[in-house]
Amino acid sequence: MEMDLFAEQLVKKKKDSGDYMKIVLSIVGALVLIAALAALSAAVPFVGMFMLLFVAGIIYALYLLITSTNMEYEYAFTSGELDVDAVINARRRKRVTNFDINDMEILAHRSHDDFNRYMNNPGLKKIYACADKNAEDLYFAAYNENGSGRLLLFEPGDKILECFKAMAPRKVFLKK
Repeated sequence: MEMDLFAEQLVKKKKDSGDYMKIVLSIVGALVLIAALAALSAAVPFVGMFMLLFVAGIIYALYLLITSTNMEYEYAFTSGELDVDAVINARRRKRVTNFDINDMEILAHRSHDDFNRYMNNPGLKKIYACADKNAEDLYFAAYNENGSGRLLLFEPGDKILECFKAMAPRKVFLKK
């Protein structure tokens, strides 16, 4: 008997030090580029005519880089399949991963005894789709995607966890 279960959830990623470093380096790079263009326009006459256009392009590129750090993850569980998408600045969507529950080895809370064994397995590609990598309610799912091992670290809500538990009760270990 095939069950039709559906649940979805959005998780907003918190900015980490890497995101702030990206923002600072982008701003510094843009300022250096604008200063170089200003010096070039003083030395080469025709560059000055396009200076405003160049600066506008640099500012727009800077805006795109900075807003790309605004990230949400969308989890969509549909009849035994989980799709995880990254939604960048609420305007662009990118598929992070997806897997069928039949390809899943385990789904468990980070307090599960096997968490460190899976985390330290170099054969598994780690996929972080969570607000914070150190979050208390972090869950992990080990599965195969296109023949290679994956380890998804995410923060599913109760509804998504219930869907997993209903479809694969022996593979799902909820928080202790």
